[in-house]
Amino acid sequence: MASSPDRCPDRGHALLSERLRSIPGLLERWAASAPAAQTRMLGDRPRRVVATGLGSSEAHARYLVWLLNRFTDIPAEFVPTGALMGPMRREDRTLVVFSQGLSTHGRIALAHRGGFAGTVLFTSATVEGLRQAGRTDRAECLESLQIEGAQVVGFPIEDEYTLLIRVVGPALGFLAARLWVGSLAGGSLPGDPATVGIAAAEAFRAGVEAGRAAWPRMEAEAWRRGFVLLASPDLSEHLQNLAYKFVEGIFRPAPTVHELLQFAHGPFQQLAASPRPVVVLHRAGSPESEQLRRIRELCRSASIPCRATATGLVSPTDLLVFEAEGLFVEPILQELRQEGIDQVDWPGRGLDGPLYDYGGPTG
Repeated sequence: MASSPDRCPDRGHALLSERLRSIPGLLERWAASAPAAQTRMLGDRPRRVVATGLGSSEAHARYLVWLLNRFTDIPAEFVPTGALMGPMRREDRTLVVFSQGLSTHGRIALAHRGGFAGTVLFTSATVEGLRQAGRTDRAECLESLQIEGAQVVGFPIEDEYTLLIRVVGPALGFLAARLWVGSLAGGSLPGDPATVGIAAAEAFRAGVEAGRAAWPRMEAEAWRRGFVLLASPDLSEHLQNLAYKFVEGIFRPAPTVHELLQFAHGPFQQLAASPRPVVVLHRAGSPESEQLRRIRELCRSASIPCRATATGLVSPTDLLVFEAEGLFVEPILQELRQEGIDQVDWPGRGLDGPLYDYGGPTG
């Protein structure tokens, strides 16, 4: 994991810290900008939605599906990107694709947009930026979408490739999804973009403060060998990006995510045989506080370490994901520095091309 002194003497630690600390301000400023005001659904209201994405974009897609199903009457489902290459009845559905950089895999999904009633792309890419970076194929794809009249929802930041882990784009992607669904939800999901941005920033800051207080009690070894993450049902379906922070940020096993009630249906028994720490992300107040009490009791009975924030998650239901995103900022930065993990010349850099550049069947 040797660093490249000529390129980044501190292995990207200062840049990552700067980006993480910039997130609340970016959430507030972007939400108050003209581009954020243009995230409203254009054209006909979708009858049904199919959403897809990979990496951190999977979390965006699943969050959007959860928002639609929770706060609107529009049925929505997440579909793995690869599944779009197979047969699917889709003429009554709007395809929603998340791809921060308009990657090859993101374009696999877009290549099958012809069978859908409409297309919406959430991306940080711009035609100008892609051409300047020499990514002509991506620029041509984006231009084609714009000419066809597809809705392109842009969010910051376009060039976040300096480090392996991306943190700004994922946070702003959640906000873009929230604003788009808010335009379809009416009174069930209120708030103008600027107000939602302020609330999202407050939720992120609340998570950072709660994490700063909670996780120093957790043994560093827990991050290294992996842990089980039990989450409120209002979070458990879209925590993929949180898990990727451990994989790409500090090269540790991704936490296994389960909904609170699921713990008694197999995960607890497995941990009783092979103990690992449990971290619980629960909403403040009953009934989830009572569930936490029972989970702790269960863990004590099997000598399983169990950790949770003191008060639980306190943000509005639709913005809990921002609080969860902030919870692990400090421990990940601390572990990254202590272990000297290189985020600039990371292990395996450049070796993922054969799969990362796969664009689907050619025949």
